[in-house]
Amino acid sequence: MIDTMNKPLSALVPLCSFFLVAQAALAQNGALEGYANHETYSAQVKELDASDLVVVSSLGKSIGGRDVWLLTIGTGKTDDKPAIAMVGNVQGSHLAGGEIALRMARKLAEKAKADDATRKLLDEQTFYFIPRPDPDGCEKCYAKPLRIRAGNDRKTDDDRDFAFGEDPPDDLNGDGIITMMRVEDETGDYFPHPDDPRVLIQADPKKNEKGKYRLLSEGKDDDADEKFNEDGGDGVAFNHNFTFGYKPFQPATGANAVSEPECRAVADFLYSRPNVAVLFCFSPEDNLFHTWKPDSNTERDRIRKRVLGSDAAMLEYIAGEYRKIHGGSEAPGSPDPSGSFSQWGYFHYGRWSLAARAWWVPKTEEPKVEGEAKKPSGEKRGESDINLLRWLAKEKIDGFVDWKPVDHPDFSGKKVEVGGFKPFYALNPPARELDGLADKHLQFAATLPSWLPKLALIDVKAEALGSGVFRISATAVNRGFLPTMPEMGQVNGESYPLQIALTLPKGAEMLQGSPRTKLP
Repeated sequence: MIDTMNKPLSALVPLCSFFLVAQAALAQNGALEGYANHETYSAQVKELDASDLVVVSSLGKSIGGRDVWLLTIGTGKTDDKPAIAMVGNVQGSHLAGGEIALRMARKLAEKAKADDATRKLLDEQTFYFIPRPDPDGCEKCYAKPLRIRAGNDRKTDDDRDFAFGEDPPDDLNGDGIITMMRVEDETGDYFPHPDDPRVLIQADPKKNEKGKYRLLSEGKDDDADEKFNEDGGDGVAFNHNFTFGYKPFQPATGANAVSEPECRAVADFLYSRPNVAVLFCFSPEDNLFHTWKPDSNTERDRIRKRVLGSDAAMLEYIAGEYRKIHGGSEAPGSPDPSGSFSQWGYFHYGRWSLAARAWWVPKTEEPKVEGEAKKPSGEKRGESDINLLRWLAKEKIDGFVDWKPVDHPDFSGKKVEVGGFKPFYALNPPARELDGLADKHLQFAATLPSWLPKLALIDVKAEALGSGVFRISATAVNRGFLPTMPEMGQVNGESYPLQIALTLPKGAEMLQGSPRTKLP
């Protein structure tokens, strides 16, 4: 960890003005308006160092040389108190997670100035915020042409042909955005959705459906290997580089697990903090609306790959409370969690690990138009895309590029069109919603300490046995909701064992028993 920065707020104000101008220039895609690039974001992080409740430091540098910021919020000896680690967007393109995390940290510090209950909370607990653990991945959201890139700034060979990034997507229509490309082809797998021809769905041969298009990401066969955009050189994804479920030899997963300096920096920090009881991150791999399910048949496997039944009951309760506070419904399913941070947090780090998507495109009904009698087809395929189109129209957001023909050197004589959804809209809300989301998640974070274990000694007795000999007995109880560690923490041995120690007064000695005892 590098030295803490103590720049006064007044010294940062001129810089912030410049950064906001720069940010406006970068955010030409409407989905990025109100979101901060790395320079602006770092300035906002450093501003919090002016608070006497916040210590700003860097855990290290990403492969691209950007700081991985840490905000330690609390009073007194923060590392000696029970702690909750709040981690921002573990997927670079999920910018909302990092924005919400930073707003939560700011609101927590501000609220503690005037609210006695919040100050008391920080007297008893520590909050570690790592608001943007993948700064390279976040910064890539601003690179031109705009597209969702998988990972950090490491040069990668995604197709394993000993060349690096030789076949990335290409901006064929010159709009500065990478969308999709559809090629008219009888051998294609896709055809237009019956409710909206802008959306393509995959044909099902069992239903005697025939495709009309091949669907590819926008680009050319730059390396002439008859494949399209298979080696974008997109780096290593933070959220697929951790040890649990890690998949080697796959695009964006890295040369080996925890190969990236930003991943090691976060993992090393957490392993060095035995006081961390709960790990919370913002991630598309949500387990608060879609909770992990146990499997009694695998409980005794040598390698546990499913949440243990005793832990699942606790996580289910916490998830239920989260859903009450969040108030959302119909959350989308989770993508492939291989090598994910949240699963590492439970299975290998051995803590209560919570992951929240925070926001998703709300269910939007088709507006009723007078005189039109068209009914929805009931087709479930492409349902999320149809809903996204409706939401974009309702919000008056220009988030879709209409399909238009382009000349393509690799498809002579065939009709090729470029179009589709603009990047980032489906994963990140309009910036005006970020503060409200931060309020909800701060309320949930402030509730977490009430469920932590609370240990006490009861029935303490000192029985005189004669000749200056005493028998001392006591019962240790947990008055909190959660046990002192998940059962998985006991299985993998990563959580620190709980011990009780007897300190003898001067002149006394232990005749029988042990002054230190391990508790279950």
